Amino acid sequence: MRYDALGLTLSGLCLLHCVALPIAALSAPTSLGLLAHEDSLTHIVLLALALPIGGVAFFSSWRHHRSSSTLIIGMVGLLIMALGVSHIFGHDNEITLTITGVITVAGAHGVNLIRGHQKTDAAIRDQPS
Repeated sequence: MRYDALGLTLSGLCLLHCVALPIAALSAPTSLGLLAHEDSLTHIVLLALALPIGGVAFFSSWRHHRSSSTLIIGMVGLLIMALGVSHIFGHDNEITLTITGVITVAGAHGVNLIRGHQKTDAAIRDQPS
């Protein structure tokens, strides 16, 4: 499995988590206090997975495509996620920063996947019949 596909899947899980938790809190507001500690731990665990997977994926794709822009966008997305999880800008900005970072990272993984498929398609077309 390509690292970009794994990274895109992880980004989807992060977004699902960010959307599902507020819906759960609206459904059962008393459970929100119980979930607060676990939610921070969840963000730390997801970030701990995203950083190495994203770093390897973006660097590996850069080696194949030589697209510095996708590498930079992906790394900026990871940085934004880390800023959100670290609460440097406060708990109020955590969700906004985390979702912004996740969408940025997912976009970079998506571009890398498309480039990988285009390169594969071009190689298949160039083969003699």
